[in-house]
Amino acid sequence: MEHNMIRLARLSEKDREAVSEILTDKIVAKTYMVPDFTSQEQVDKLFYRLAELSEGDARYVRGIYRGDTLVGFLNDVGIDGDAVELGWVVHPRYRNRGYATEGVKLAVEELFATGFHRVEAGAFEENGASIRVMEKCGMARLEKTDEIAYRGRVCRCVYYGVEKP
Repeated sequence: MEHNMIRLARLSEKDREAVSEILTDKIVAKTYMVPDFTSQEQVDKLFYRLAELSEGDARYVRGIYRGDTLVGFLNDVGIDGDAVELGWVVHPRYRNRGYATEGVKLAVEELFATGFHRVEAGAFEENGASIRVMEKCGMARLEKTDEIAYRGRVCRCVYYGVEKP
């Protein structure tokens, strides 16, 4: 899918370096739950798993591209019947340009077109940028919250959702 600024596409080998850079970025690790990698081999293994999932239709993984440049990616966090929880990350060098918002809007359209009737997303409560993305994409705050242990602290996660019109 494409929009004026960005497009979504399946991941390929040419994206390995960009995805690796995102997965190992310390700023990204504050709000996007990634493991503590101890080797490039571990990073590559996760990239190849994401790329494999993006090729199939059982899961949802898409790169967010500005032209030919991968600026981030989206992935399903979980699927429950006709509902999907979506996560996303944009490399810090490309933040604050609307790429996450446009990417999530496109992903929601694509997910609705493929049969999902509800899209949800969660963010750590202090992650104002992701909360603004969810709001700009027409998602409404849900009653649901979680306490998630991550990197030595317990984070409160808030959730937003949108129903297929």
